[in-house]
Amino acid sequence: MYVRFVTPLIHPDSGMETGFFRASWYLYRTGCPDWIYEELDIQFRWFNRNLPVPDRVARHFKRRNSIYGVCWFHTAARECIDRARYCAWLITEGGVPVQAVKLRSPREIIWHDDHQVVLRPHHDMPRAFPDTRFALRGRHV
Repeated sequence: MYVRFVTPLIHPDSGMETGFFRASWYLYRTGCPDWIYEELDIQFRWFNRNLPVPDRVARHFKRRNSIYGVCWFHTAARECIDRARYCAWLITEGGVPVQAVKLRSPREIIWHDDHQVVLRPHHDMPRAFPDTRFALRGRHV
């Protein structure tokens, strides 16, 4: 089983709900309490030290569009998930809702390690905000 923490913001390349790492920049853009920035900084530093950056997050082709992958945690990566859940709470407190979604069996794996997997997005992947138009401080995203 795999888990992902997503927002209602749509990633422009994959067309999927944006994950919490990428969505955190909205907080910096729109402003939120300093204690949230400080806590996120502590957590992101931990992830930078302990979670390998995927070697491959996309597939590029000469004659067709690139495929941009979506990252999911293995449910066995307990500390990563616990910290991601805390980051999700922080980002939600900052004004961007974050929810967890789960996936039982992946289809097309682009990359994987012991903590995470990068999957090709599919229309039937679970979504947390399927019909939501998220307004970010007066703007629709």
